[in-house]
Amino acid sequence: MKSQRPPAAAADTAIEVQVHPAGSAGRVRYFRLTRRHLTFWALLGFAYVLLLAAALGLAPGVIAGWLGSEEYRGLTAERARQGERLLALVGHLEQLRGSSEDLLLRVRMVSAAYDLPPAAGGAARDEAAPPAPAESIYDGAVRQGERSRARIRGQLGAVEAGVAALRAFETVHPDLVRDTPAACPLRGDRHVLSAPYGRQRGAFAPGPGFHAGVDLAAPRGTPILAPADGTVTFAGRVPLARSPAWWRYGNLVAVAHGDRYLTLYGHCDDLKVAAGQTVHRGELLAVVGSSGWSLSPHLHYEIRRRGDSGALAPVNPLIYILDRRWPEEERLLARAQDPPATYEPLPPGLDRPSGPGRRGQARVAP
Repeated sequence: MKSQRPPAAAADTAIEVQVHPAGSAGRVRYFRLTRRHLTFWALLGFAYVLLLAAALGLAPGVIAGWLGSEEYRGLTAERARQGERLLALVGHLEQLRGSSEDLLLRVRMVSAAYDLPPAAGGAARDEAAPPAPAESIYDGAVRQGERSRARIRGQLGAVEAGVAALRAFETVHPDLVRDTPAACPLRGDRHVLSAPYGRQRGAFAPGPGFHAGVDLAAPRGTPILAPADGTVTFAGRVPLARSPAWWRYGNLVAVAHGDRYLTLYGHCDDLKVAAGQTVHRGELLAVVGSSGWSLSPHLHYEIRRRGDSGALAPVNPLIYILDRRWPEEERLLARAQDPPATYEPLPPGLDRPSGPGRRGQARVAP
């Protein structure tokens, strides 16, 4: 059966599609596409093709960006791990710097005990040119590590030079090494520094006075040992008529170490040596007591060094006690050469033996 075109067909129809049913009784369906429809669908298809092409073009960049973000996160985590390691290394450098400072301080202490010039170097200043703008959050740690490394290098160089100078000095002057009182007269750790060297108010004095030694509080009976080789010049109690000031120290031992040093030990209990006796480092001199003007058992330890004038003047014993550590040792060294204030002179003859085997006046109970 021949189909006829519907009378309502538009004049601008570009494409017409007819759908005929299988039987003759069915209705024919018409699908018409005008030029506007074709233009719309053509533009839509073209836009889709463009969008697909753009997606295909951007896909490598998107993938690369995603991979880059993963790599960035990995690099950030690695930087954090390396930063922690850097901070740990800087902390270790600071510990090494402290150790090198301690070594240099010990060398300077020994040099001061020998009356040698202090070890030079090692005091590199931390000041430097203004730092460049930071390029990393760890730039400050890096600069700190560089400063510490430079200071450690300078300090170790000073330690090496100082040790070499000390070895050379000790090789040339072995007698001075034996005669320098460089150890604590009390062993162990059962003593404490109860009164430092310097100006202070005495226990029985109405006003301030100069304390020419140090007081080491210790249990009664603690052994007092010779800090160096020497000869006992006095062992006993200075007579009141001879010197009231020295009589107050109770049982006193004086030891001459060569012609340079004299050590004194006051407020002793039992004396174990006699005037004129030769002693060696570590030998027993007396035991700690509370004789004389003393409120409790302790040792008054004093070192006198002969200067250019020939007089024996007090020096700070802490500088010579090299087997102990003391607070503010830097300050001690800085003031090592300060002349002492007015101090009590030695009784006549106390710096020389009064005769082999002779003792001073018999011990008087406190």
